[in-house]
Amino acid sequence: MKLHYAKQNKKDFRQINFYQKESEKKQDTKDNLFLNIALPKEPLTRMSFIRLVRLGVRRAILHKQEKISFSYQQLRDISQSFLDKKESAFLSIMNIIRASYSFDTYKTHKDYQLKEILIFGDFSKIEKKAMQEAEIVASNINMARDLANTPGNNMTPSILARTVKTLFKKAPNTKVKILKEKDIKKLKMNLMEAVGRASKEESQFIIVEYINGKKNEKPTVIVGKGVTFDAGGLDIKPAGKFLDMYMDMTGAAIGIGTLKSLVDLKIKKNVILLIPAVENFVSAQSYRPGDIITSLSGKTVAIGHTDAEGRLVMADAISYGERYKPSLLIDIATLTGASLVALGQRATAIMSQTPRIQEALVNYGDTVGERLWPLPTWNEFASDLKSDYADISNIGKTRYGGTITAGMFLYEFIKMYKKEPQWVHLDIAPRMESIEEDNLAKGATGEPIAMLVEFFKNS
Repeated sequence: MKLHYAKQNKKDFRQINFYQKESEKKQDTKDNLFLNIALPKEPLTRMSFIRLVRLGVRRAILHKQEKISFSYQQLRDISQSFLDKKESAFLSIMNIIRASYSFDTYKTHKDYQLKEILIFGDFSKIEKKAMQEAEIVASNINMARDLANTPGNNMTPSILARTVKTLFKKAPNTKVKILKEKDIKKLKMNLMEAVGRASKEESQFIIVEYINGKKNEKPTVIVGKGVTFDAGGLDIKPAGKFLDMYMDMTGAAIGIGTLKSLVDLKIKKNVILLIPAVENFVSAQSYRPGDIITSLSGKTVAIGHTDAEGRLVMADAISYGERYKPSLLIDIATLTGASLVALGQRATAIMSQTPRIQEALVNYGDTVGERLWPLPTWNEFASDLKSDYADISNIGKTRYGGTITAGMFLYEFIKMYKKEPQWVHLDIAPRMESIEEDNLAKGATGEPIAMLVEFFKNS
């Protein structure tokens, strides 16, 4: 899909026209084509404006339009009471591009495609800059959606590693390292090694270093869960629960899309991305319930359930991150099904020991329409992870509060640092896939890349 800007609408582009009253609907003429969409009866908000913009694109796709246009002045008029010019420009372009996305890589017959979108009107310098930034971030969000939507046979740990190398090959101030299985064993990343052991596909530990901040500035480390397929291990998943498990590497995809956005925007920060990429399969080599494994940190972990594998690979990656002496560590994972039970599919779960950062991330999420909901990190939850025979168990003692105990499991490895960094945990399972009201294509949402980029831009 190509995005264009112009002073005026062009012939053959069907204009998306938003209307409140029937008299505001527009009829086709020889030179002007329209697709009329009714505004909601209730006053628009930031979130409903985002969904409305997306709806314009999705409705055009439903009607198999190849060329559509938006009047920027109209978008500005309906958003000016709650968005400033910069926000209006950014959110309009961001969501037009996100809504135009579809995952059709494996379709042999592509009989219809939305080919061009035109935004016409007068744009100030501030608006033009915001639109350019929105294009960069939205294109990287859609790239991350491609990664997450790619089926497991075509997105193994080694393919993911090669993809990352290609994406950042010519990126300035950036270095990519790939640690193979022998390196993982040598480092004694035993949790990660155990999870990936059953698969014939070699595990890969992917490291991307982006150093574009001040020389002595401590970096932020991002850890993205890269389980490219999750069968559950010996505690195998029930029938019917396998179908979308190729998307269990969405945390890695979000980390990649976030860092690529920072690179493309030339953000003056030092950021390290760590991706433990594994498959959690079943074989004679599988790790077992009841096993006790010594992690990279030295902490011993009793395996209560082999389908609680994400926190294991994340724990070793978090421990590896200590060598960068980060000021902040953000981990991103489709970590628990319990998060969907708690929050439904409308918000990412966030946990942190730093209220200031947590509040900032929630606010930036609200700004770009990617909602987060805080969960507690009380010390009492850590007691649910106590083991009779090891330092810690990988599952809680009860079936309750599973999202919190999973987050607190990861925090136990943050506490192993000599100098503890600030920490944020994002359980993105609730927003892994779109729902109908999102007005997005079926599949990955790409959340919360936009929120994280805003955080790095402004922090």
